[in-house]
Amino acid sequence: MISTKAVTIPVLAFWFVLGAQGFMPAAAAERVMMATPSRGLFEFPVVVAMRKGYFKDEGLEVRKIQMQPQIGVKALVTGDVDYLLAWGSALRAAVTGVPIKVVAAMAARPLHILIARPEIRSPQELRGKTVGVDSFAGTVDYLSRVAARHFGLNPDKDLKIIVSGESPMRLAAIRAGSIDATAIDVAFAAKAEEEGLKRLLNLAEITDLPLSGIGVTDRKLQTEREQVKKVIRATLRGTRFMKQNRAETLQLMTDYLGIKPSQAAGAYDASIGSFADDGFVSDKGLLLDIQLAKERIKMTKEVPLSQVVDWSLLKEIGEGSR
Repeated sequence: MISTKAVTIPVLAFWFVLGAQGFMPAAAAERVMMATPSRGLFEFPVVVAMRKGYFKDEGLEVRKIQMQPQIGVKALVTGDVDYLLAWGSALRAAVTGVPIKVVAAMAARPLHILIARPEIRSPQELRGKTVGVDSFAGTVDYLSRVAARHFGLNPDKDLKIIVSGESPMRLAAIRAGSIDATAIDVAFAAKAEEEGLKRLLNLAEITDLPLSGIGVTDRKLQTEREQVKKVIRATLRGTRFMKQNRAETLQLMTDYLGIKPSQAAGAYDASIGSFADDGFVSDKGLLLDIQLAKERIKMTKEVPLSQVVDWSLLKEIGEGSR
């Protein structure tokens, strides 16, 4: 009969030696689900962080899924997704009292170009025309309305605004003649111009409206604060990589967005300055976003910044890096 005691000690010793040499199984990565409204440059810090393994470095296994912004907000609140990359929809939901916060910015200014059919020579000529957006009350919708007002047009009376899908689909809609103009991600603007469409305006020239960032629920901020901090930290690494490694970023853009190297280079040079190195945006931009949201739903109640954003984790990350 073999003594169990005699076997146990060598086995324990064997596992102790393996552990000491780094053979112990690694802790399972935390699974994280992110929702994005579309594929574009606005979300690229997260894309870079995924491709370069920055989330993995934080012990996170990130999966990204595409869904309409309003559906994304609902999925965030119900817990079906953990993070929402649709800054505008997250912030505007928070304005109405939905318990979510924006915790970090990616693009602090618009990354969109107003593109139109070739016969339309100026924004003022959009009066009576059809403008395509990705969703009602989404960021492209808001940017289109800001542009219309800037040029003396009433977006509710002078434009017909319809949902036409994400940037490539809206370009196809212009070609087909179902819409006359749209604000598209800068990554697709060069392609549009090569096809003969007219560039009317870089929206970053007329507004400080923040474009993209990370939204989370108040509940997650309270119960999984460290995970949120990991997501922010990895995303900021993605932003810094973009700014410091132009050549490799262009390769990633070409692959992910399906555009030519020359188009990627133009988009990069036109937009890289809009990305926030530290994750913050100005109070001016936030207040504009809040004001537009209030106007849309005819709200008169004051909305404090603390209701829609929480910069505390960014501040903690900044202090920890000093």
